[in-house]
Amino acid sequence: MSKLIYIQASPREDRSYSRAVADAFIDSYRKKNPDDEVDTLNLFKEDLPPFDGLALQAKYTILNGQVHSSEEKVAWAGIETIILHVKNTHLS
Repeated sequence: MSKLIYIQASPREDRSYSRAVADAFIDSYRKKNPDDEVDTLNLFKEDLPPFDGLALQAKYTILNGQVHSSEEKVAWAGIETIILHVKNTHLS
């Protein structure tokens, strides 16, 4: 069994043409892969952490091989939760 992550990123919901195409793909995928799990992540319904100045700073701290400050650690922890969700879905 495999997992597929379906990231919905349109605020238009049912009025979105891109979402209609993606939904058609998911329906077809499920028919051909009935044992696979489809994990849907709707970016407009999910309680996502803010990617503000501090989180962005924390990202660049990592990219520059530096150690996070205590404030950056807190900001980055929320971002890591989403990263791990996507990675775990993809790698399972």
